[in-house]
Amino acid sequence: MDPVKTASSSNGPGTGKQRGAGPLSYPQFRWVWAGESVAILGDVSFLVAFSWLILGISDAATLGAVLLTVGIPRGVLMLVGGVFTDRFSPRTVMLVSHLARGLAVAALTGLFLTGTLAIWHLFAIGLVFGVADAFFWPASVSIIPTLVPREQLARANALAASAEQAARLVGPLLGGALVSLGGLGWVFGLNVFAMFFAAASLLGVRGAKAQDQEQLSVRGVLRQMRSGLGFAARSVETRIVVALIAAATLSYSGLFAVGLPALAKSFDSGGAFVLGMMLSAWGLGQLAGTLSASFTGLPRRWGVLIIAMAFLEGVSFAALGVVPNYLLADALLALLGFGVAYSTDVALPTFVQSTTPPEMLGRVSSILELPRVLLEPVSVAMMGILATGDVRWAFVAAAVPMLLVSLTLASSRRARALRTT
Repeated sequence: MDPVKTASSSNGPGTGKQRGAGPLSYPQFRWVWAGESVAILGDVSFLVAFSWLILGISDAATLGAVLLTVGIPRGVLMLVGGVFTDRFSPRTVMLVSHLARGLAVAALTGLFLTGTLAIWHLFAIGLVFGVADAFFWPASVSIIPTLVPREQLARANALAASAEQAARLVGPLLGGALVSLGGLGWVFGLNVFAMFFAAASLLGVRGAKAQDQEQLSVRGVLRQMRSGLGFAARSVETRIVVALIAAATLSYSGLFAVGLPALAKSFDSGGAFVLGMMLSAWGLGQLAGTLSASFTGLPRRWGVLIIAMAFLEGVSFAALGVVPNYLLADALLALLGFGVAYSTDVALPTFVQSTTPPEMLGRVSSILELPRVLLEPVSVAMMGILATGDVRWAFVAAAVPMLLVSLTLASSRRARALRTT
């Protein structure tokens, strides 16, 4: 099954389009992109309100426990989500996920407005979100090749990443403003609308037929999981991407959750404003990087680009620990965000989508998500320990995974030869 032919056939999204047309000229991609952009904005705004709600009726320990209720099923069921994506089509899995989350938040809204909300309801909502996320993420990566032809994958991924970056910049402000002006119910209502709008945007997308017609069973799901893991183990390209994601998770998760707040506090004028400036600089750099990729596309020699960028990331992390003031940290984070967004946030999914057999894409996408789920708490815990001492050494430690993976891949001819198309 060739994704180029699929997208260009009479039944595909490429019908009647010129090869030079942009991704937004394909109606199915345009609808899904709009729906997912609204969904991300609603999700980010909802996270602010949901956290505020929990802290208002309980405490930080409960907030942590609810977030754990989201994270555990997401990690445990991620591979199952990949199997279901390949089995039923990305469109179907995303549709069900959006509907489940929309109904869950609608129930939360009703309980909140009627004054009948209890602590256990919060855990139930978290559980629904965790399960839905486990199925949604593999599907969201797998759907793009079904919406645009292969030569448009990079620009399509860039548009998707740009929408996400913009939502992460605007969403917290929108959520906070709605809570202040109208109360929590307004934010919950926005999220319900966002989920149902995203679900509606998928209704016009043609869902692929099931790859495997055997009756669905636990044994069948386990067999398909083993098949996906076996493919990943045999694929040099997949192993390289797993190594990159694992290194990035070890470096970035703790650095952003613990390292940057510690660095902001270390400056003479340190505080919440300085931390906000650093995070905004990173976010704006990422948005600029994804927008640039949407206009220019990507270089074909992705292997050389990602190896060089990984090395520069490691050097930049070490440099962040010794910058004399936060303005230099802002500039460095903005440049770093631009490079990472251009070389990784856009190029990595494009590479995976263009090199993975379509019938395996859901399972491979779920496997690639596992390092983030498993290693993020390790990174945060390690940085928490290191940052209690000299923050400079904490940033040097954060640099090590990226430096190691870049030097290792630089010695591999196969890694240097990786291409996005």
